[in-house]
Amino acid sequence: MSSRLSVIAVLATLAATTSMAETQWRVGANLGSIHVAPQREFNGINPGLFLSATFRADKKFQVGVQAGAYLNSYSERTIYALSFADWRLASIGNAELRAGGFAGFFEYPVLSEEARGWGWPTIGDYVLAMGPSMKLRMQNGVDFSIGFLPVPGKETKGVFTFQVSVPFGGRR
Repeated sequence: MSSRLSVIAVLATLAATTSMAETQWRVGANLGSIHVAPQREFNGINPGLFLSATFRADKKFQVGVQAGAYLNSYSERTIYALSFADWRLASIGNAELRAGGFAGFFEYPVLSEEARGWGWPTIGDYVLAMGPSMKLRMQNGVDFSIGFLPVPGKETKGVFTFQVSVPFGGRR
């Protein structure tokens, strides 16, 4: 019962935030990944698409949500939903550098049993993933993002992920 209440609370908070915040919609592509100290060969080309909503889009601190799907490092489909937050660190010419983090659930049937063995949160085949991120936002609105997923498993110590996105539609 508590998980249902948590979901309801998150949805209510999201609805309230969306209605009160300056929102920017983005469409993006998952591009690839690089594994740290891999003990096997991984698929490093990870095409996919996502949709995101960034709240407080013109502020130094912003938060948002993102959902999408991509071809993962095991060459299988992954569907995910996450939330993120980031801060503007500096303006560099026609761009700004932002740093933050993300947390969400990613579909990984190949890892879900191992994750449960670590005591890591899972929902069925969805595994909690979280880590830091950096974003370079160009003046034209294009974002280039790098995320890092620390991995406690034996096959790799972590994964750097790469994405690009563009804004669409109007802002509230």
